[in-house]
Amino acid sequence: KQWYQRRVRALPRHYLAMCLTASIPLLALSKVLQIKTNFLNGHTGQLSFVTSLLNFLGTAARLFTVLQEVDDNLILANATTVTFLNTVIVLQFLAYWSVVPPKEKSS
Repeated sequence: KQWYQRRVRALPRHYLAMCLTASIPLLALSKVLQIKTNFLNGHTGQLSFVTSLLNFLGTAARLFTVLQEVDDNLILANATTVTFLNTVIVLQFLAYWSVVPPKEKSS
C-alpha cells in the first residue's frame, strides 16, 4: 500500500471528516474578512496582487484536480469555497486597480 493510505488509516475517518468540515468555515472567514476590508476601504491596500493571483491559480488547479480525481463532497466543498473567494479577491484587484490608497499621516 501507498504511504498515504497507511497514514489515513492512523486517523479514524470520522475525525478526518470533522477536521475537514471545521477547516471550511475557518478558511472562508479569513477570505471574507479580507474581502470585506477591501470593500470598506475601497482599495486593496498593501495586499500583493501576485500573491493573490497565485493563490487563485493554485486553488483553481486544486478544484480542477478534485473534480477529476476525488469523489468526496467535503473536499469538493472546501476547494470550491476557497476558489470562489480567491476569485473575488482577484476581481477586487481589477476593480480597484487605479485607486490609490490615502497616505497615512505621520505623527
